[in-house]
Amino acid sequence: MNQKTNLNPAAAVLWASAFVIGALIIMQAGRLSGNQANATMVADRGAYTLMTANSGTGGDADPDELLYVIDSREQILLVYEIEDARKNQILLRDGGSLDAMFTRAR
Repeated sequence: MNQKTNLNPAAAVLWASAFVIGALIIMQAGRLSGNQANATMVADRGAYTLMTANSGTGGDADPDELLYVIDSREQILLVYEIEDARKNQILLRDGGSLDAMFTRAR
């Protein structure tokens, strides 16, 4: 006994479109430029660990930077922002106890 299944042409077109759109999304996601973590951006001396990262603001030629400081003795994280390196100004943006942050995250 042969049982023949007919596929609706409209459904076939929708399925094909879904696969094409899915493939395009995957291809575009692979082209996204994210912040790459480089070992040269991290410094570790004694009880302090420092890491810099682009904040995503500012111009392409002169982006704003964030400086993350972890004090392992006091168990605190401090986040500083350097809005313009030519101003020689670093602003404290946030900070707090690492223990409290991890407790809140649970």
